[in-house]
Amino acid sequence: MHCHYAEDPARRPQCTLTAVVRYDDVALCPSCQARRSTLGKGQRPLPLPTSPALDVLNWVATAHQQTIAAERLLAAAVTRARQTGQPWSAIGTQLGVTRQAAQQRFATPSSQSNPDQRAGHTRAIPHEATKRRSRAS
Repeated sequence: MHCHYAEDPARRPQCTLTAVVRYDDVALCPSCQARRSTLGKGQRPLPLPTSPALDVLNWVATAHQQTIAAERLLAAAVTRARQTGQPWSAIGTQLGVTRQAAQQRFATPSSQSNPDQRAGHTRAIPHEATKRRSRAS
């Protein structure tokens, strides 16, 4: 089991990643256990069984695979939004970017010149940089 702070290296750079105790739903490594302030005060820590150290390279691979899956899901969602007539401005708003940024990231080259595809029959594709990252792994 990994430490609650394992995913926040900026906040807890000394985290040793592998949890040894738990307070309710929060698991802590020895370093974060020593640094805790109010978390679990008045509670007895529940010792966790000894487990192997967190394999950080496997964690990197898993995060990468999840990123690829998320990009595909996002592209499918954008495609469906366009197919149901949602404008690029609404899609951009949901993504926290401008209409132009959303269109540049997800529109196929032919959808920018084809009126039928501009009307909502476009297939979103991940940005070219995303495809390059996928091929590099």
